[in-house]
Amino acid sequence: MHAQCSAANIVSKRHFRGAVKLIPSSLAYLTDIECDSGDCPSNMADSGSHDLALLRRVVVEVVEKACHLTSKIQKNILHEEVLKKEDFSPVTIADFASQALVGHILHQAFPHIPMVGEEDASALRADPKLATKVSDHVKEFIADISLEEVLGALDRGNHPGGEGTFWVLDPIDGTKGFLRKEQFAVCLCLIENGEVLVAALGCPNLPVDSALPDGEKGCVFIGVKGQGAAQMDISTKKEFPICVSSSSDASKATYVESLESGHSSHGRHAEIASALGMGAPLRMDSQCKFGVVARGQASLYLRISKTPQYIWDIAAGAMIVEEAGGRVTDLTGQPLQFSLGRTVGVAALFASNGLIHDQVLAACAPAEDSSHSCFV
Repeated sequence: MHAQCSAANIVSKRHFRGAVKLIPSSLAYLTDIECDSGDCPSNMADSGSHDLALLRRVVVEVVEKACHLTSKIQKNILHEEVLKKEDFSPVTIADFASQALVGHILHQAFPHIPMVGEEDASALRADPKLATKVSDHVKEFIADISLEEVLGALDRGNHPGGEGTFWVLDPIDGTKGFLRKEQFAVCLCLIENGEVLVAALGCPNLPVDSALPDGEKGCVFIGVKGQGAAQMDISTKKEFPICVSSSSDASKATYVESLESGHSSHGRHAEIASALGMGAPLRMDSQCKFGVVARGQASLYLRISKTPQYIWDIAAGAMIVEEAGGRVTDLTGQPLQFSLGRTVGVAALFASNGLIHDQVLAACAPAEDSSHSCFV
């Protein structure tokens, strides 16, 4: 079942609707609504002001479109449409198409806001056949986009991050889950001077209701700074507020971790969970794990690795957990930093419902002292 939110955590939809301005004509492939003069996102970006309601609406619609695109590709992906990056992690035709779709739409709407994206167009420029396939998928959503515009949209994800205002996109988080036809996420957020203003996690294969694992699937988790978190059913567009679990006893709480042990240390996680008296974990790919903590399905997400975490793997999900009433820190209890560039500066972190956070910190302390020796 969905977590029951306290009155303090419930966010009325009027907060999100009251200031909604009209979506500009540059987003005609999202909606038929036109913008009034002065209300366009490009004008907003020029002035440095941010209409959070407008940003929320655009981000959710763009992520929803990317979910439809990636889900369609997932059903029919071929082996030759999967490449290996320098770190041997897989990248697919869907990663490229998703980033091109999102990047192009956001550039049209917010031309002065750069993007930190996981992919670029170098592989496509070296393989014209693959580039054409990616372009064809994007054309299903933006009919008049050219191949060069697709490649340009991919290459615009090369912003270094740091201070200032920029988008952060992971076009497919959990590519191995995507290839297994299991969990993956489209992750997008806007950061300004180290703070996430608005975020969305599109999880096409995640059950809408955790109590009905075989029921309807496909949801978008949404967070807006200071306005709480929500979940949208992709098929019906219905939204409801979400909040973290009310569990204050770690021994009775559920924790979630990556399905792939290469992304984080299952051994370290097991040590911490054992110290807390927790049972077996829930395992899944991608930032869907942040989503299940945000909606109260799990109370803890452990992510302990050897190398600094990339910002696109963390920022959107972390913000949504915090807006749902939870807490996200490193193993010493320090908040994450999103103004350091393309990483968050730490290799180990966790997200909790907040109520058990100090218990987890205490259990992490011994493991932190031997962080390199006990990674398995």
